[in-house]
Amino acid sequence: MPAALTLRLVPDRPARPDTRQLHGLACALFENSTDHRAQRKPFTVWPVAPDPVDPDTGLLLRASWLAEEPLPFDPDRLTEVRFGSRRCPVAAADVVRTSRARLATTAPASTAELTFRSPAYFAANGRRTVTPDLRLVLGGYRRRWNEHLPTGSPLHLDDELGRELHRAVELTGYDLRTVRRDGGHGHPVTGFTGHMALALTPDAPTELRAAFTALLSFAPYSGTGARTTHGFGATTATLHRPASPA
Repeated sequence: MPAALTLRLVPDRPARPDTRQLHGLACALFENSTDHRAQRKPFTVWPVAPDPVDPDTGLLLRASWLAEEPLPFDPDRLTEVRFGSRRCPVAAADVVRTSRARLATTAPASTAELTFRSPAYFAANGRRTVTPDLRLVLGGYRRRWNEHLPTGSPLHLDDELGRELHRAVELTGYDLRTVRRDGGHGHPVTGFTGHMALALTPDAPTELRAAFTALLSFAPYSGTGARTTHGFGATTATLHRPASPA
């Protein structure tokens, strides 16, 4: 089931891992039972950040597992990770697990705010898109929601529902800027960071409200856009639910 992993790391010497090292570490953690050459991987990772508890030397690594199967390792037994040849003892590991069923049955939200913590962009047919296109944003969440579900799952969100959801969701505000980040192959990659506010149309039916809530709740696990296994598109979401009648 989906899980959010946070590792507090204490490098044996000062470390600021690059994109390739970050991706390599994520693959070493999560690919015990998956094909490294697979186009779509069941995990995402955020860029490494200073640990607020020990900002001078400590590092904080956030990653997510998207598959329905359990994590391919035991976080409680994880004592060390590596960025290239650099050893990083694990000071603490925290895991928050959920399920798609739980995300799909929480109280429905009517508005939400997405925050893009690292550059997000979209890639298709050899071209990059650096615009907050709602069709691409929501379509990416729906694809990642579906791709690790068992065949015939009642939680599957089909294409028709996706089209209806796109028509029912409005972009109500944004504060975004473009940022360049190391792409891992000697070339910087441009993406957008910042905030985006979304709202469902008032007449949206129950099934669209449930899908909207599920996908926006899933966004922090799936990330946004391309190369989320390399630290791009790290995302958080704040959902706003209508006030209950007094």
